[in-house]
Amino acid sequence: MKSKIVIYVSLLAVSLGSCDKSNPLNPDGACFGGNWSAQYADELEAWSTATQEYSNNPTTANCNKYKAAAKDYLDALNDVYDCVPTANRKEFDDAVKEAKADVDAEECNTQ
Repeated sequence: MKSKIVIYVSLLAVSLGSCDKSNPLNPDGACFGGNWSAQYADELEAWSTATQEYSNNPTTANCNKYKAAAKDYLDALNDVYDCVPTANRKEFDDAVKEAKADVDAEECNTQ
């Protein structure tokens, strides 16, 4: 599951690649001065930390922290929704929904 979310993150990064006013797909250019990634950087860092902690120590508690951090990150992507070029918004929405479903499906049972 973790590898699938990494793929989603990559997809979202490509989708959000251009917030420039000169881009005809996003003429408003209302993308935080071109620094849209700063809008979710804290959540991405927290998710990265939780991922490492869960990988190093796969306990139920760490799994729950990982899932919560993943959801926080995916929720934070809503803040940059307007930066997504209109042509890519369905793909963006679908990727976020699928990632959230994968996080929900992850079981936190330790062996």
